[in-house]
Amino acid sequence: MSDTAGRKLFQHSGTALIFRGALALLLAFLVASLPVATVFALVYVFGVFAMTDGLTNMAHYFYDPARHSRWSLIGGFISVATGIVAVSWPGITAAALGVLIGAWALVLGISQIILAMDTRTTVRAWWIWMLTALVTTLFGLFVLVNPGAGFLSVVALLATYAAVSGVLLIASGIKLRRRASSSVMLAH
Repeated sequence: MSDTAGRKLFQHSGTALIFRGALALLLAFLVASLPVATVFALVYVFGVFAMTDGLTNMAHYFYDPARHSRWSLIGGFISVATGIVAVSWPGITAAALGVLIGAWALVLGISQIILAMDTRTTVRAWWIWMLTALVTTLFGLFVLVNPGAGFLSVVALLATYAAVSGVLLIASGIKLRRRASSSVMLAH
């Protein structure tokens, strides 16, 4: 891979992570600001978030065929499929919503753990991706173990998870963009 291609990869990868992080923070804000919203509204908010996050992940996979990971693509498909199920099934109950969100986070977290392990030799900040993956996996396990913990608990957990995940994704994106920028400075 040429130096120019490497700089572009990290710059665009960083932008994708920052975008995903901003989406997660937007989800956190929406969920936290509407704590008494119905499960029906939360299903749509979550469904749109999951589909957008998944499509962004899949677009990144196809955008850079020289440096893609099938785990990135798998994570994208998991998110899109979960979002479609959520939006297609709006009459879902609070407990079923907890199971759906928990299963999504668990499977997505496991795919992100594998992706972080794959990138640890090429990306210095791989541990931030691993931390994001672990937070996602633990969130999924907690919600799966307690799916009927109550609607407001699910709302608080989802808002907290989205905020933490969003901050970690933005931090990863900034680190990648800085790496691309420092490569440009070193090349000149």
